[in-house]
Amino acid sequence: MTIQHLDHFTLRTAKVDETVAFFRDAIGLEEGWRPAFPFPGSWLYAAGRALLHIAQLESRGAELDAYLGARVVAQGSGALDHVAFRCSDLPGYRQRLLDLGLPFNERVVPDLLEHQLFVEDPNGIKVELIFAYSPNAR
Repeated sequence: MTIQHLDHFTLRTAKVDETVAFFRDAIGLEEGWRPAFPFPGSWLYAAGRALLHIAQLESRGAELDAYLGARVVAQGSGALDHVAFRCSDLPGYRQRLLDLGLPFNERVVPDLLEHQLFVEDPNGIKVELIFAYSPNAR
C-alpha cells in the first residue's frame, strides 16, 4: 500500500462565491461538475481533477454536518499552514495577481531552486503557487 497523491482539499465557508472567484480567477482552477450532495457547494478542477471541494457553511448546516461531521469553523487555516499548487508560467501568475490587486509574497527555495508565490484566499487561508526556478523569471 502506498499513497499516490493528494486527492483534494475541502473548505467550509460562508464566502462560497468569493472563494470560488479567488480560486478560479487568481489560482486558475475551473468550476466543474459536482455530485448532488444534500448541501450547497462547488467543485473546482485542474487538468480534469477536482482538487478543491467547497461546502456552503451556513445554508442547510444540518445536512452538511450529517455528511461531513459537525465542526467549528473559524477564519484562517487553523493548524493547516498553507495549500500548495505546482504551477507553470511564473510571470503570468505574478501579473494575474497584480491585475486582481491581490497582495503576495515571493520566495526562492535555496536548495530546490523553486520559486514560490504566497497569496491569501478570502477565508484567510495561505495558498502557495510553486514554480520551477528560472533566474530570468524575475
